[in-house]
Amino acid sequence: MKWYAFFSQTGSEIVDLSYALKRVPDLIVSNNFEEKIKFNPKIRKLGSTVMQGEHDLIMTYCRNQTFIEPEDAIITLHGYLRILPADICNKYEIYNGHPAAIGMYPELKGKDPQIRTWMGKYTNTGSVVHRVTAGVDEGEIISTVFATTKATSLEELYGILRQTSLQSWVDFLKMRFK
Repeated sequence: MKWYAFFSQTGSEIVDLSYALKRVPDLIVSNNFEEKIKFNPKIRKLGSTVMQGEHDLIMTYCRNQTFIEPEDAIITLHGYLRILPADICNKYEIYNGHPAAIGMYPELKGKDPQIRTWMGKYTNTGSVVHRVTAGVDEGEIISTVFATTKATSLEELYGILRQTSLQSWVDFLKMRFK
């Protein structure tokens, strides 16, 4: 199975996952093509090809199967900050990580769930991996890791959710890559 990993920011989660899984993506794709947010320096040391481009161009490539064949492939989104069009969602097997226990708290779907978790003083939280569909954060939840939030700062909460997200991805991808 081929693994294609998409990101918009630093790519740090992909780096951490690659080390945890002892496997690197076959292709890494980023719409952060000008590196307005600097990539994790280890992203290019993984040995994967890194493709950078505007979101619309990436979607055109996906539509034309220029670099991703839908058969025997999985696409994972790691802070890819764009909504994928329905035709792409239907064509590929795509999964997204979401830093909130949206199965328990559906109100945390969408943008900035960490901030809303902090502001809402949730005592339980977690992260999920879910199937990507045309509806934002509406796909079937595949993996969930829960945590109690005894964070004393928003920064600490980000750290807790980063760890639950990484564990949720590891649990899911280990099953997929068997």
